[in-house]
Amino acid sequence: MAQPHIAPSYLQSMIIPRFGALEPAVDTLVDRSSDLSRDAAQRLFDAETALLGALGLAGWTPSVPLTYTASAAAAFGAARLDAQFFAPRIRALLDLLARDGRKLSDIAKPRRNRFNASKCDAFHYIEIGDIEGGGGVGSTLIDSTDAPSRATWHVRPGDVLTSTVRPIRRLSAIIAPEQDGYVASSGFAVLQPTGVTPEVLMTFLRLPVICELMDLYASASMYPAISEADILGMPIPNIPDALSKTVTQSVQSAFAARARSRALLEAAKRAIEIAIEEGEAAAIAYLSVEEVRANG
Repeated sequence: MAQPHIAPSYLQSMIIPRFGALEPAVDTLVDRSSDLSRDAAQRLFDAETALLGALGLAGWTPSVPLTYTASAAAAFGAARLDAQFFAPRIRALLDLLARDGRKLSDIAKPRRNRFNASKCDAFHYIEIGDIEGGGGVGSTLIDSTDAPSRATWHVRPGDVLTSTVRPIRRLSAIIAPEQDGYVASSGFAVLQPTGVTPEVLMTFLRLPVICELMDLYASASMYPAISEADILGMPIPNIPDALSKTVTQSVQSAFAARARSRALLEAAKRAIEIAIEEGEAAAIAYLSVEEVRANG
C-alpha cells in the first residue's frame, strides 16, 4: 500500500481471543495505568503553573497595539527584520525575564562529549521523535556501522535535552540514570544544569510562552532551528529555593507515576501474550507475581 495504514476492513476481520477471569484483571490494570498517566500529566501541569506564577507570567496578558516601531539599531543588532520579533509583547516578555540580569548560561552549560562510532559496536540513539510528551525520552539500539550522521553527543544522567528544531513543539526531556552514555542527535542542545535542578530547567524550557520565544529565534530562516548560543543567552529570573523544591518534587512524582503506568500496561500486554501462548491459568499466575512485586 502507498500509505502504511491498516484498512478498517482488515481490523474488522481480525480474530480476538476471549478469556474468563483474565479479562477483568487486565481491565483493572489498564484502568490503573490510565489513572496514573493522568496523574503524571496533572503533576507536570502543576509544576508549570507554579513556575509561571513565580516568573510573573501566570495570566500575563500584555497589551497588543495595532502598530509599533523598532529602531534600525535594534534591527541590525538582532540581524533580522521580521516584525514579529520586535513586537511589544516580546519586548515586554524579555524585560520581565531579564529582571534579575541572569541568563540560561548562568544556570546551565552545554555538554559537548562528542560521539565516535568507531569506539563501540552498538549504541542507544536518541532522536527528536524519541522525546515524549511528559518529559521522558526513549531511544533505539543501533549498530555502530549504521550510525546516523546526526548521532553527535554523549549524554549523562541529569542532562536536559531540548530540541533546537521547531522549539514550539515543547520537546525537552531529562536523561535518566539508566541512559548514561546514550547518544543524542545534533538536533538537540544538551544542557548540564549547574544552578538549578534538571526538573526546573526542563519545566522552564517546556513552558509554552518560553517555547514561543525560542521559536522566534528559529523563524525567519531557511531551517527552523534555534542555535545553542541563543538558548543559553535567554534571560531567566532567580528561582526561589522553595519553588525549586516544589517543581522538582512535582516532576519527579510525575516521572514515577508515568513509569508505573507503563509497567502496568506492559504487564497487561504480557498477560495476554501468555494467555495465548500458555493458557489463561499461566497468565493469571503471572499477574499474581507482578502484583506481589509491585506491592513489595
